[in-house]
Amino acid sequence: MKEIVIPNSVTSIGNYAFENCINLKEIVIPSSVTNISIGAFEYCESFKEIVIPNSISSIGDYAFSHCKKIKAIVIPNSVTSIGHNAFRYCVSLKKVIIPNSITSIEMTTFINCESLEEVIIPNSVTSIEHYAFEYCLNLKEINIPDSVISIKNGAFNGCFNLKEIIIPKSVNYIGENAFSENTN
Repeated sequence: MKEIVIPNSVTSIGNYAFENCINLKEIVIPSSVTNISIGAFEYCESFKEIVIPNSISSIGDYAFSHCKKIKAIVIPNSVTSIGHNAFRYCVSLKKVIIPNSITSIEMTTFINCESLEEVIIPNSVTSIEHYAFEYCLNLKEINIPDSVISIKNGAFNGCFNLKEIIIPKSVNYIGENAFSENTN
């Protein structure tokens, strides 16, 4: 199975619906879908890009975990929650734009996205949770917006190439190992 077109009659993609479809290269998600559940596309290792329609309000835990060939993702403003580990081990992912509708970057959401170079965090985010960007090896700079009040344990741990971090005055908590293992 290399391509799937989900019909307009579908409103939700259930838990692990397409998990381990390692040859799946393309999926068309219609605007009738409002929810991508837990592990829905986990281990779909051949995906190169995914278009998330404006109808989606939540992306579940592990939804795109281990989609190793995805290079960029634009999350629409309709998304109000992104589960933990949602994009973990997306090792080819280079750029992520987080929408203004997100208030927290959840635990381990982008852990081990080794190729990630650019993350745009909006002013709506107030918390960067535990290990959210741990081992994003190619992340060189991060602009933390003034809205952020807490950066939890290990949030940027192991981001070896991180050269510039601007922490705004709004931050009142920086957790253990938040920026540790940085060789620059």
